[in-house]
Amino acid sequence: MRLSENDSGKTVEINASNELELILPGKSTTGYVWEVSSLDLNILELSETRFIASDKAIGAGGIEIIKLHPIATGKSKVKLIFHKPFEKNELPLKTFEVTVIIKETVMNK
Repeated sequence: MRLSENDSGKTVEINASNELELILPGKSTTGYVWEVSSLDLNILELSETRFIASDKAIGAGGIEIIKLHPIATGKSKVKLIFHKPFEKNELPLKTFEVTVIIKETVMNK
């Protein structure tokens, strides 16, 4: 299941066999990154993060892709912060939060 910045604040349900893909606007070339700040590691694991620049120019924006893989059924809040990790005392520029409910995969017989 794919989610975007517009899905922040929502509750979503996915099957345990599905992956959750968060596609958020990014600017890692300026030092800002999306970072997971809250996640139930008994329910979901971070499987991939990558940035795809929209342009080769310095400071160009793009998209950041964060993939989460279910490892158990249950419910987890996922919170990400958009910040410069080296600026420890600064508030994040943005936040993204979603509640994820992981259901068992039902196999057809």
